[in-house]
Amino acid sequence: MPKSIVIAIVILLVIVVMFYVIAMILRKKTENRIIALEERKEDLFDLPVQEEVDAVKKLHLVGQSQTLFREWNQKWIDLSANSFADLENHIFEAEELNDSFKFMRARTAVEASEEQIKLMEEDVQSIRDGITELTKQETINSAKIQDSLDLYDTLRAEITDNADKYGVAITELETQLDNIETEFSQFVQLNSTGDPIEASEVLETAEEHTIALGAIAERIPAIVVDLKEKYPQELDKLTDGYKEFIGQGFKLPESVNVDDRLEEIQDNLAQTERFVENFELDRADAELEKVQLNLDNLYTIFEDEYKARRDVANNATIIKDYITHTRTNNKNLLLEIDHVSQAYVLTGNEMGIVRGFQEELEQIEAGATELLDVIKENAQPYSLLGKEVDTIISTLDDIEKNQVKISNDLQNLRKQEKAAQDLADTFDRDIRILKRYVEKRNLPGLPQAYLDKFFATSERVQALFKELNKVKVNIDGVNHLVEVTTEDVSSLKDATDELVDQARLAEDLMQYANRYKTTNERVAKSIARAYQLFERDRNYLASFEEISTVLDEVEPGATERISNVYHNTKVTPDYR
Repeated sequence: MPKSIVIAIVILLVIVVMFYVIAMILRKKTENRIIALEERKEDLFDLPVQEEVDAVKKLHLVGQSQTLFREWNQKWIDLSANSFADLENHIFEAEELNDSFKFMRARTAVEASEEQIKLMEEDVQSIRDGITELTKQETINSAKIQDSLDLYDTLRAEITDNADKYGVAITELETQLDNIETEFSQFVQLNSTGDPIEASEVLETAEEHTIALGAIAERIPAIVVDLKEKYPQELDKLTDGYKEFIGQGFKLPESVNVDDRLEEIQDNLAQTERFVENFELDRADAELEKVQLNLDNLYTIFEDEYKARRDVANNATIIKDYITHTRTNNKNLLLEIDHVSQAYVLTGNEMGIVRGFQEELEQIEAGATELLDVIKENAQPYSLLGKEVDTIISTLDDIEKNQVKISNDLQNLRKQEKAAQDLADTFDRDIRILKRYVEKRNLPGLPQAYLDKFFATSERVQALFKELNKVKVNIDGVNHLVEVTTEDVSSLKDATDELVDQARLAEDLMQYANRYKTTNERVAKSIARAYQLFERDRNYLASFEEISTVLDEVEPGATERISNVYHNTKVTPDYR
């Protein structure tokens, strides 16, 4: 047999074997899935759903509970009667297809069965959960009723045994207790006739009402105590205090009517009682806050009057002495002004201001005398008298502060004069130093503008000396001269720096440019013009600009380099 035929036969056998192995593997896998489906079906079928349904039937449910049970029961009947048989057929069909080596169709059938059993498991679980919930609700109701009834009985006993604590609210409290008791009776009836879900709702409502009523009952006693004890006692105390207040001769401002305020408090308390009776406890608390605020305001008014009397008694004794003290200060200040005015010109109308103080003090004294008489007569509220006393003392304080300020200003005149004299001496010394400094520069002359500035500054310094040497010095005028002279001297120093720097740099540049004089005609002519501007016209800035322009054309940067050397080596002048 040819070798090629042998090889072909071997390959064919290998393919057949491989196909068989794959077929067996696919068949086994599908078979395993079918076995698993059978097990899941048996497990589902063996669940005690029917027993659980029968147990709930014995409860004899009615109403909403019965409606829910019927839905779950019907769902279980449909499932057990139809779905299990249909699933069985699908599994049998998958087995036949798998045995016939129709693997694709078998796998599809298995997948459909798996999806079907998954839905059946979910349905069975929902049926069991629903039935369990019905049973659980019945159990919860049975357990919960005792706790709820205990809560209710405790609340009723508390209210009944302590009726006095609740005041006018006791009638409404008892009515609400009766309503809650009716709800409990309704619950018992529903629960005993087999409707645990609706019974649960009624029980929950009854419990909520019990808790809410308990919260209300808990707040009422404190409000009743305020109504019946605290604020009546406060009112009695306040009324007695008011009588004692009037008995001691106190007066109240016309805006304060204690009787009206006490009547308002009584109205607030009556309104609070009506709110408590209707369980409007937040509004009752708000009314009691108004009562407390009114009481606090009245106590504050009385306390203010007592305090005002103490303050008036203390301050009234010092008013006369304070006025005398301020008069003495004023008299001494007038003498001081007269003495100082012999040496200085006073420009602040000090004499007029102090004489104005004198007139004001006379008016204050007249008013104080009248006020002290009113205080002795006890004819007005002390709070009003205290304000008038405070006004007088505050006015005297202001007068004294102004007296001290004027006195300090007068004493400061001599210090200002001394400071101005020292500055004038400094200015004079700077002028002389500037003059010597310029002379030592050996310049051919000085520009007229500089001379004008120099002489104007010198005259300004002499004007300052002249003002300081007057018999009566005007410090304001002196200070003004000091200010402008300071600016003039500073400006003259700057002008001197510029003048000397320009002249020195012009000379340095001309000297440096001489090296190009024989080889560059423009430089030679520029040196001649710069020299003429320097020697004849004494225009050092123009001379500098003339030579620097041409020099920089011949040797760029020469001017900047020479200027830097000059400024870096320049000695600081004595006037700086």
